[in-house]
Amino acid sequence: MCDGLIWWSTEKATFGLIVRDGVVVEAAPYARRWARGRRAEELLERGRESGGVSVEWIPEQ
Repeated sequence: MCDGLIWWSTEKATFGLIVRDGVVVEAAPYARRWARGRRAEELLERGRESGGVSVEWIPEQ
């Protein structure tokens, strides 16, 4: 997993997490605190294990 976007969706919000070299480098202001600097694989796994969260990996083309 290198560069791309994690599309994160809950009942309250839908937003993208920009990933470079497998790490989240940018996120919406309310997601920066918990997402920026974390490994993309970790967040994808966390989202998939959480109820009520939909996550999708969109690779950069």
